[in-house]
Amino acid sequence: MKLKKKTIKNLSIALVIIITLSFGANSLFFKEDPAKVELAQCLTDKGVKMYGAFWCGACASQKKEFGSAFKEINYIECDERGEDAQPEVCKLEEITVYPTWEINGQKSSEVKSLASLAATAGCKY
Repeated sequence: MKLKKKTIKNLSIALVIIITLSFGANSLFFKEDPAKVELAQCLTDKGVKMYGAFWCGACASQKKEFGSAFKEINYIECDERGEDAQPEVCKLEEITVYPTWEINGQKSSEVKSLASLAATAGCKY
């Protein structure tokens, strides 16, 4: 009986340690970068838009550059099958290549570095 109680106690301690470490690792690996969040918010405040499609590999690369801060970007999904799709906006804006950035009224169809986006829009990064 003692062996079972000791084993249960050890397993409980191990489980607590594992859970604690996973939360610690999660905050290390998935923490938002404040500079990226600030840049994304600045881009949105300045009316910058990114047009893309859910299946677009280049769009995925661009989103990855921002990490979790991408949720702050004014993103327009052009494929009608995508989440929150706005294909009519993309047609009206004549968007045919993804990703397309619209900054200060100018459109550019390419993956851009965060520094380039910041410089073009007048944001700090």
